Amino acid sequence: MPELFKYLSVTQMALLFCLGSLAVAWLGVLLSRRLAHAWIHGRRNANEMIGLTLAAFSTLYGILLGLLAVEAYQDFSSVQDIVSKEALAIAALHHDFEGFPQPTQGELQEKLRSYAREAIDAVHPPADVPQDPHSRSPGLRALFAQVMSFQAKLKSEEIVQAETFGRLNTLVEHRRYLIAAGANGIPKELWRVVCLGGLLLISLMCIFDMELHVHMILSGAMALFLGSAVFLIAAMDNPFNGGMTVDSGPLEAVLATFSEAR
Repeated sequence: MPELFKYLSVTQMALLFCLGSLAVAWLGVLLSRRLAHAWIHGRRNANEMIGLTLAAFSTLYGILLGLLAVEAYQDFSSVQDIVSKEALAIAALHHDFEGFPQPTQGELQEKLRSYAREAIDAVHPPADVPQDPHSRSPGLRALFAQVMSFQAKLKSEEIVQAETFGRLNTLVEHRRYLIAAGANGIPKELWRVVCLGGLLLISLMCIFDMELHVHMILSGAMALFLGSAVFLIAAMDNPFNGGMTVDSGPLEAVLATFSEAR
């Protein structure tokens, strides 16, 4: 996703794409009627050839946008699914810590609450702060250190300790996946192709020969639909900043449960 979009809300992005494409289409219609109408159509009306070209181009461009929309939605859904799984892992860890003796149990549960708050902040990081999927989490480091230093005296404590290590490693995997998902997205080169294709599609619509009010209505309708389709892709391209963002509700619900249990 271009950096500009990371600072825009859903409404702002929708207005930018829809109204921007509408303005380009209507401006193109007015300019083409003044500057290129006589040159393009001349003695013979070229509407038929323009229509055939527009139909073929619209099919190819529609396939491109459809594939990008499906990919963006699948990535967005995967990130939301990982957030839910991370919340479940945190809840399970809180339950596993009950197998440790006091005061280790209370200390581990308190550190887990701190990590839950850290996880909520990681879901919606500041747009201008770079995220590193290999960076270490202070909360996870504290949990690992205490679990590793614990000396099990009973067989049950050894089992709980081993299970705890497994869940902590799962949290590390979830954290790295989420941070990496924020850095990935549709490549800039592909965004350039999308923008170029949209401009060409609108340009073909602008050079039709028809009455002005009909031309404005048809080109405006196509521009609005085109802008809304590209907006949908851009809004889901980054699940943490700008546009549609993943819901941190599962993590917040788990943290609220911890507070009630205290």
